[in-house]
Amino acid sequence: MKKIIPYIFAGALVYVVLGSFTGIKFGKRDGTEPGYTGSPGDSLKNCTVCHGGTATDVEGWITSTVPQTGFIPGQRYTIKATNTEIGGTRFGFSISPQAINGDLLGTLLITDTTKTKLVGNDKYATYRAAGVDGVDSLSWTFDWVAPNDVNEVIFYGAFNSNFEGHKDGDKTYLTRLRLYKQGFVGLTTNLRTDFISVYPNPAIDIINIATAHHSANNKVTVFNINGLQVINNSDLIGNQLNIQFLSKGIYTILLTTESGNTYTKKFVKF
Repeated sequence: MKKIIPYIFAGALVYVVLGSFTGIKFGKRDGTEPGYTGSPGDSLKNCTVCHGGTATDVEGWITSTVPQTGFIPGQRYTIKATNTEIGGTRFGFSISPQAINGDLLGTLLITDTTKTKLVGNDKYATYRAAGVDGVDSLSWTFDWVAPNDVNEVIFYGAFNSNFEGHKDGDKTYLTRLRLYKQGFVGLTTNLRTDFISVYPNPAIDIINIATAHHSANNKVTVFNINGLQVINNSDLIGNQLNIQFLSKGIYTILLTTESGNTYTKKFVKF
């Protein structure tokens, strides 16, 4: 029996090592770590930090029971997250309602303890190991109690899908849900049409940044693909940024308006 034990141990070790290098499916993660929603407060970090690839922006993947008239402070609402990937068999997500500085806005409450949980001092809603399997699409729900002291809340969400548990071919998507307090919706509707344009894109040395509502108080920050800040507002001259010193790759511009609204735009550095 003693002679058999070393072989059993060695076999188990080979199994684990091979799995780590070949992508063989051995288990399911129990949610994401805090801080990977793609929000400004998370330094734009998202699932690509671990899964690789490039994130794609999508719309409508986070919905809520908040009426069009806006949320009422202290009222409880249901938030639904839906991850869609044709051919996908495993799905995950991380969502957090945050201020521009990363502070949690409102209170998150878990209603399905089998499929979802909270992490990061209850700041992030994410999946559980028992809530990842699906075919082409998977949804999760949790509740949110609206805050008392803000007029606008943005839910930032990062979603990842893959095929049979292999990291090869993983897809990452980013989405936002912007909600307004009741009585404030009409005052802020015009801000929803704000946008950033960047040209030339791709660029080699200089990029120009134009906004629908230009203001000297707009602030610009640039992050690399790993979510690290590489340029801040002090480097902006007029509406131009010098990007000569940046390495080739994909970058994200974060524009924060005078009123605190945030908008992003990707550009490629040649």
